[in-house]
Amino acid sequence: MEVINVQDNKDSEERRNEFVNAAEKLFKENGIVDTTINSIVREMDVAKGLFYYYFKSKDDVIEAISEKYNDVFNEMLRFSMDQPAYTYEQRLKQFVDNSVDSFRELNVNLQGQDEDVDLSQLSKRSTEEAKAAAIDGLTELFEEGTSNGELSFEHPRYYANILISGILELVEQHEAADDEIKFIIWDLIERAGKD
Repeated sequence: MEVINVQDNKDSEERRNEFVNAAEKLFKENGIVDTTINSIVREMDVAKGLFYYYFKSKDDVIEAISEKYNDVFNEMLRFSMDQPAYTYEQRLKQFVDNSVDSFRELNVNLQGQDEDVDLSQLSKRSTEEAKAAAIDGLTELFEEGTSNGELSFEHPRYYANILISGILELVEQHEAADDEIKFIIWDLIERAGKD
């Protein structure tokens, strides 16, 4: 039986991140299905048991990559909401801009090196989590705008869901430039949110 030295001259978080980065690289090169745990540990030149110290399965690594992407996504969205010097309208506009930029970055991160590389398992998980976070954030801003009289939405969550779904669809289809998407969404907010 192989004994694993957890110290391994690296701290635990650093080693775990190395596994995540190696798996991410291999997923993008080969797809998730064609990337095995053996190929991940071979890429890192470590014992297979070390993988199992940090992760129970390949699905755990997929979850860790998804969390990595969504941490960046959520950080960009929160930035818009946590700017006390901004007016409400500036924060709302910044949120729309950051949503488009964040979905674009997420979309780029979820592309394989070739078109036939399947990252659907990672893509679906990451996109669903990002979409839910964006809908929650936009709903919160719409509710704030409604309560302070700057907007008038009877069902803020419905509007947030429609607008975030629209942003995501336009980003994924690569049919509209980011500035065009931002303009369209802002125009819809102004039209729908005013009495």
